[in-house]
Parts: sequence; structure tokens; C-alpha cells
Amino acid sequence: MDRTPLAILAIALVTLVSCSNPAQAEIDRGDGLLTANRVDEAYAAYDAALGLDPENPAALAGRGCARNLADRELGLADLDRAIELDPENFNGHRCRAETLRANGDLEAALIDATKAVELDASVASGHVTLGNVLDELGRTAEAIAAYDKAIELDPKLANAYNQRSVARTRSGDDAGAAADVDKAIELDPDYGPAYAVRALARVFEGDCERALADAEKAVALEPDFPSGYSARALCRGEAGDVDGALADADKAIELGRADFFAFYSRGLIHLERGAAADAKADLLRALELAPTPDLAEGVQSLMAEYGLE
Repeated sequence: MDRTPLAILAIALVTLVSCSNPAQAEIDRGDGLLTANRVDEAYAAYDAALGLDPENPAALAGRGCARNLADRELGLADLDRAIELDPENFNGHRCRAETLRANGDLEAALIDATKAVELDASVASGHVTLGNVLDELGRTAEAIAAYDKAIELDPKLANAYNQRSVARTRSGDDAGAAADVDKAIELDPDYGPAYAVRALARVFEGDCERALADAEKAVALEPDFPSGYSARALCRGEAGDVDGALADADKAIELGRADFFAFYSRGLIHLERGAAADAKADLLRALELAPTPDLAEGVQSLMAEYGLE
């Protein structure tokens, strides 16, 4: 059967809808741009939609998702309003879960992430967000199951492999973690967070040369993502570039939510400089945030070695 006439009709109908609803056309454009990680352009598209329809919940949710990296407070305001206008808004709940997770409010994040999956269990990104929250709550096995579901729904979703890599590291499955992060980079060679994850793994394998190459790539691709700076800080400290390492560790802490590697790397730098009080404060914070028992034990041993207990 020749499907060409049906395809032409479908395109014509989409065009007609877009022409009759210019705000929706901007939302659709924003969704496409956000999927492609063109965040600034996506923000502009959602902003244009809100200029045409100021109380459009889909546009508010989209703009809230796009705002999250640059300004979580404004992003959260958009997402709260989107959910107020439409309590069944999938993107509103999913992105608000990520924002609340970044703010450290994990119980509230879990409520939103669970709601997003309940609203539409067929969307892989909802399961990734649920996995992210579960992993930070220490429910790693459940997190891996959520990432498994995301990959089942979308086997080409680089983010799902990358996040499963992090969770597998927490569970002690180093081989599985390495395979996942390599798969994420294979699927999306421009996905900066995966280079940051691989850089940190290589740091702890003692391969700082390749770790530094991955960290530089991560920072170049995702300058607002903290883990790339954390990995580069560790490598620079190992190479004796104390000033560069400190600048990177400070940047990671400035950009990110609480992050073990950022505080650990800055604690090491303070030790190198002989600033014992600053080192102790950062290493205690790293100890609180340690994602695995092995890393926590390493911090404790380091503090004992320098008499910082």
C-alpha cells in the first residue's frame, strides 16, 4: 500500500495546527531544541510561547526545564506554576523532581518523580529521573531497575546508560559501569556528563593522563556541569598544579549540588597547602557525601593519616 498520501496529509495537519496555534508551534520547537540539548534556544522558544499565551502550562514547564541549569530558583517557580495550572503535567513533575533533587530535597523529589512515571510510564526520561532520585536516596538496586526500564523503552538514550553507570559504580559493579559509560559516549559523542563520569573513574584507576583528556572534553562540552571540574581538579592536583586544581574544585562546588568529588579534591588541595582546618572541613563534607563505602573508608584513612579526626 502506498502510504505517501497519508504522510502528506499528516504533515499538512501538523502544519495547520501550528499555524492556527502559534504558541503551540513555539512549544513544539522548544521541545525539539531541549531534546537536542540546545538549552538557550529552547528557553527562547518557550519564552516566545509564553509571550503569546502567558498561562500555558506546557510552555511554563518547558521553560522551567530549560532554566534549571542556569537558575534553579526561577526554574522552580515556572514548574510550580505549570503544575498549579495543570496538576497532570508530566514535564512539570519530572523537571521539578530534578530541581528538588539538585536542591537536596530528595523526599519531595521522589514524590514528583513517582508522579511523572504514573502519568506516563512510556516515556524513558521519567524513569531516568526516578532512578536519579532513588540512587541519591541510597536505593541503588531500585535505581538500576529504573534505568533498565528507561533503556528498554529507549535503547539509544545516552543519559540512561550514563546514570546507570554511576549507580553500578555505587553497587560495586565496576565492569558494568565502565561498559555503560562507554556505551553512552558511543551513542552520543558530545554528551559531556559521560566524559565526566569516565574521567572520575579513570582518576581512581590511577590513569590521570586519560582522565584529564576526558575531563577537558567534559568541561568543553558542558561548562555548567560540575563533575568535569572535579575530575580535572584531581588530575591537576596530581600533576602539581595546585592553583589550577583549587580553581576547578571551587568551580565544581559553585556550580553543583553537594558533590563528593568536589569536596574531596578541594580537601586534598588544602592538605597540599598545609591548610589543615580547611582540609578537615572539606573532607568531613566529602565523608558525608561519599557514594560508596570504599570511598568513605578512603576519606577516613586520609584524615587519620593527617591527624584530622
